[in-house]
Amino acid sequence: MTQESTNLHDRREFLAQLGIATAVLAGSAGPLAAQINDASDASLQLPQGSKWDTSWLDHLAKAQYRVVFDASNISDGFALDLTSTFLDHYREVHGTKDDQLRAVIVMRQLGTPLALGDAIWDKFALGEELKINDRLTHQPARRNPFLKAASPNGSSDSSLETLRARGTILLLCNIAMNNWSSRHAEMAKRPVDEVREEVRANLVPGTIVVPSGIFALIRAQNAGCAYMRGA
Repeated sequence: MTQESTNLHDRREFLAQLGIATAVLAGSAGPLAAQINDASDASLQLPQGSKWDTSWLDHLAKAQYRVVFDASNISDGFALDLTSTFLDHYREVHGTKDDQLRAVIVMRQLGTPLALGDAIWDKFALGEELKINDRLTHQPARRNPFLKAASPNGSSDSSLETLRARGTILLLCNIAMNNWSSRHAEMAKRPVDEVREEVRANLVPGTIVVPSGIFALIRAQNAGCAYMRGA
């Protein structure tokens, strides 16, 4: 990947220091989890007829350690690397299994393309727009390069597909998705509603659309997640 290459040094340094962050998470996740109870969730039940899927909160409640990553920029898939590191380091230090951990990735603002499926990356030539090359062809990506593992290298892989299989929750900001669709509809001289519908139908499998990224970040922390920047 070549996008935002100036951030790669900071990215490596951050990952090298993540052991400190995981220690903080280990110390804070327990008390946070203890604050979550059925009574608090009961006050936030969905009104009848609501269109929003909040099933991800039920999955959060089943995990002992929780964290939410704010993927507000694509940042060469930085949030995905951090998620994989969280899962792997907890297993290494505490011997946890994936079902004891739950990561949430909130894709919003400039991180929106992370949630877009291969068909959208191809149709709108996102590799060229974002200056992101395919790992295999080394040409501008015509598919979402963060979706599938480059090679079958086990659970340490940080692709969206592998992280989701390990229990990671993928959330997409509805405002950002609609703004992205509107802008690209204008660029392609196509009806906005048509492009919005096409984008929604071609998201990364398992992605849940939420009212806004801000809602998702706050709600995840209400549910006991530690917060970390993912960009």
